[in-house]
Amino acid sequence: MSFSNLCGSSAVDMNSDEKKSEEHVSKKIKITASNGWEHVLARGGIKSRFKKTSTSDASEFLKNYRPRAKKQSLEILISLPLDILFEIFGRLLPLDLLHLARTTKALRAMLMHRSSITVWMAARSNVKGMPACTDDMSEPAHASLAFDAHCHNCLKSNVRSADWNLRVRYCQKCFKERTEVIDDKFKATYGLKLHRCLPLSMAQNSNDIRCLTSDRESLVDELSKLGPEERSVLRGTKRDEMLIRKEHAILCTKWTESEQQSRWKELDHLRSLRYDAIVEKLIELGWEEDVNKLPDRHTARIYKLTHFEDHPLVKQPKPLTDRIWQNIQHKMIEYMGQMREFRIQQERKQQIRERQSIVATIYSDWLRETGYHEFLMPTAADLFGEWQVRNIVELPAHLTVTAEDFQPVHKELLEIVDAWKRSTGYDLRSDLLWRFEDYLSDWRERLYYQCEKLAVAVFTCTAWLCEDIPEPGDSPRYMYFPEYLHHRCNRIRRRIWNELHPVNTFEMGQGYPGSTVQREWSMDNLEFDTKASRTVKNILDACDLDWREVTVSRLDHLDPRLVCLKCSYGNHCDGERPMIVRSWRESVKHCAKKHWSDSTVKWQKISDEEARSLRQDQQEAAASTTTPPRKIWRCAHCHNKPREPEKMTVQEMTDHLEDHHSIGSIDQVAGKDFFEALDVPPTVIPSVKLKPKAVDPSPLKVRPV
Repeated sequence: MSFSNLCGSSAVDMNSDEKKSEEHVSKKIKITASNGWEHVLARGGIKSRFKKTSTSDASEFLKNYRPRAKKQSLEILISLPLDILFEIFGRLLPLDLLHLARTTKALRAMLMHRSSITVWMAARSNVKGMPACTDDMSEPAHASLAFDAHCHNCLKSNVRSADWNLRVRYCQKCFKERTEVIDDKFKATYGLKLHRCLPLSMAQNSNDIRCLTSDRESLVDELSKLGPEERSVLRGTKRDEMLIRKEHAILCTKWTESEQQSRWKELDHLRSLRYDAIVEKLIELGWEEDVNKLPDRHTARIYKLTHFEDHPLVKQPKPLTDRIWQNIQHKMIEYMGQMREFRIQQERKQQIRERQSIVATIYSDWLRETGYHEFLMPTAADLFGEWQVRNIVELPAHLTVTAEDFQPVHKELLEIVDAWKRSTGYDLRSDLLWRFEDYLSDWRERLYYQCEKLAVAVFTCTAWLCEDIPEPGDSPRYMYFPEYLHHRCNRIRRRIWNELHPVNTFEMGQGYPGSTVQREWSMDNLEFDTKASRTVKNILDACDLDWREVTVSRLDHLDPRLVCLKCSYGNHCDGERPMIVRSWRESVKHCAKKHWSDSTVKWQKISDEEARSLRQDQQEAAASTTTPPRKIWRCAHCHNKPREPEKMTVQEMTDHLEDHHSIGSIDQVAGKDFFEALDVPPTVIPSVKLKPKAVDPSPLKVRPV
């Protein structure tokens, strides 16, 4: 091969390499923000991890692409002239300046410099009514104490109360740790007057007066370095400073409270606007009736419901926008559905109560016409449980029920009452039989028909109403037949707090304590007093009477007068020794109060002649003295009806019949318009001190077995 050939070939190769290098140089691309996406598309799109983006997808993305804004920085802000910066900062609030000072070191150094005090003062002037800063605080510290909401010690958030006397904002834990109580121990350690030179504050949850431990330590160290005269001057200066600080603290506290009040009003206004907007939206959707009949706050609390104003989506202090309404609409419709269901239930209960009031009116009028008030009768609440009444009361809601629909019940009232009396009487007598002691099986049949009338049947009431009204002289209240059968606690009860409208009952009226309702007749609140029953047996033994036969009415008719032999130390009546003579009822009370119902107490009956003379004297004395009127009368027109009043005096009953039933005083008839209540005990017979004559012991009688 020749040299020329070699050179020629090499020249060709060199030219080709130069061309390649030139082509390579021409393919270099400078990618900028303006042409970057074009080259990306020219190279076939973006290679993703999962798939390759097509050119059409990339072009579609490019049409909707908006370049992201660059992050803004405060680096350029510090380069502005100071007068411009101060003009800008002076239009901000103190809290804004605090936030700016915590962004960069440069801004912090500028804002915390003493030359920036005019900026802080201008920012403080933008807050309406804010007190000026005192000499013992810097403007930034004053702003931090007023507006920051974190603990100054542990940085705990949401600490809302600032202590302007101590110039700190502490949480409860730090307040206890960094303060100490000004008590006798403190005064004994540091002197009686040192606390007057310290800023003091009241503890948050107690009445303890506290000071900062750091303030006390610095003051003690400062005083220890001075002489006596200098200490006296320093104490006077500190006391004057504390007076100024106290006045400033009062101003700042008032300003803080006013700011809180204005903020609360602003939030309440926003909640009100949101409430009105949601109500308007619900009415547009057809919930107007349910919105107008929403339960009040008391009803919602009793039935454990969420009140509409307390709903989490309603009570927010934010304006209601269309977007927010779209997000909460389904939840509010669900809530209104629950309220509609509750409203229907309450309307049904109210309808049943209205129908039951018709039954109570029919029953009350029937009692007044038949004159059955003097007997033990069921309450209206007892009738509500009878199937004849329930079948009519519980008719569907769309049907109208009137008094004519209860005519079948009116015709069967006598049978219903008789069945109730037989059942109640059987249960009562069966309960009394096993409570009596010393009775034989042969007496069971005789006791069954009269055991509830016996004088040894003594009861006491343990219900709340009788406990709230004690007897005069703190004596026990014993009840005998027929008082315990007709006792008011047998037919009423207290409505508990979560019973707004109890079923099968109704509210009682004037004279009864609040929240009192009628109930089914029951003696659950009465207790058989065994000790008092034994005392009655001892009294009957002293009167030579058999407890198995003596009823309350017979014993009241005999009205024996007795002497307590335990009080006379076993001495019997002799005509010379003065003794206290009591009636049989007062003797039972005396034994319970003075002798703790001791069953071994013996009694002696005075002679019938002396007892007759004593009764006559007491009757004459009672006729000559004026006694206060007793509440022993009940209204026959209101008995067993809703809002039935309590017992009344004669004058009160006369006024009641005139005002509520339009019956004049001349037309009022006892037994028809009003009747004597059977749960009233007889008039108390006072005890008398005299010298009863000796009584011959009665011959021993053999009692039937």
